[in-house]
Amino acid sequence: MTIERFDPLSAGEGGIAAYHAVFAASRETDRPGEPVLPLGELAGRLTRPLPGMGEAAQWVAYRGDELVAFAEVHFLDAENRGIGLTDVVVHPAARRSGIGTALLRAVLPELRARGRRSVEGWQVVAGSAGEPWAEALGFRPVRTIVRQVLVVAEAERSRWDVAVPPGYRVVRWKGAAPDGLLESYARARAAIHDAPLGDSGFRWPEWTPARVRAAEAEARSQGLDQRIVAAVHEGTGEVAGFTEVCVHPRRPDWGYQRDTAVLAAHRGHGLGRCVKAHMIRWLVAERPGLRRISTTTGAENAHMIRVNRELGLRSLPALIAVRQDVDALLSPGRRRA
Repeated sequence: MTIERFDPLSAGEGGIAAYHAVFAASRETDRPGEPVLPLGELAGRLTRPLPGMGEAAQWVAYRGDELVAFAEVHFLDAENRGIGLTDVVVHPAARRSGIGTALLRAVLPELRARGRRSVEGWQVVAGSAGEPWAEALGFRPVRTIVRQVLVVAEAERSRWDVAVPPGYRVVRWKGAAPDGLLESYARARAAIHDAPLGDSGFRWPEWTPARVRAAEAEARSQGLDQRIVAAVHEGTGEVAGFTEVCVHPRRPDWGYQRDTAVLAAHRGHGLGRCVKAHMIRWLVAERPGLRRISTTTGAENAHMIRVNRELGLRSLPALIAVRQDVDALLSPGRRRA
């Protein structure tokens, strides 16, 4: 077995295809029945990570001349500079031979050199081989992530006929928030801080008008169709809650639900369900090729999970977020996994 850094810009079509083959085989085993990320979309993410994910680096493992595993690290920034968000993927036929552990250990010096104190993984499928592997290395589960998906062709569209609560109006936009709503929209985005994160070291962004504009610019630079539906309080003219969905040009049939939040003073009126329903109707009307909208929610957030179900989203196998200190992983004595 050999391990080396992987440069997607110089890997060529064959190298990217081999990387994708490992990814696809792993997903088909751990997430049966779910669509696999297409080769072109994976290649795009390798060369240009999605907004908010920070700089990325990859390592690959070969058994002979065959690429059998990879590790990808996202070096999160701002509030999360101490975390190396890491995903280790081993082809099912090559598991239980120490390859995953060797790959992880190859990554650790880079994490330490960049000042990352902890490793977090958010892609461990509950009940998959990843759970005992992580446990054997001393990772502790810190959060359960509920995944839900709306399959448009199977949906009962009457579920999206949700009235706007009295005292509010719905405003929607693509890309940049209207100048007159920018400050209150930034405050509404900050309401995501109330969403529980378990024992993860991850921290929500500190949203300001300047940071909102920077995030919008980053989305535009990648050609994302970024849509916001906001509930505006009639009495104050301020954003009380919002939801955000992005569609990437590399995958126009799939909508990625991002943040949804309602300010504490405006909860209890059904604003979350309202803005989400209006978002779905807007997307489906303007993007007839849209097939799915996917979202993730912390398992503790029973209210949002219920809202999603009411709108027709169904649950997929949950993910377990795990965490371990870099120094602990660098110490010897962990068994092969």
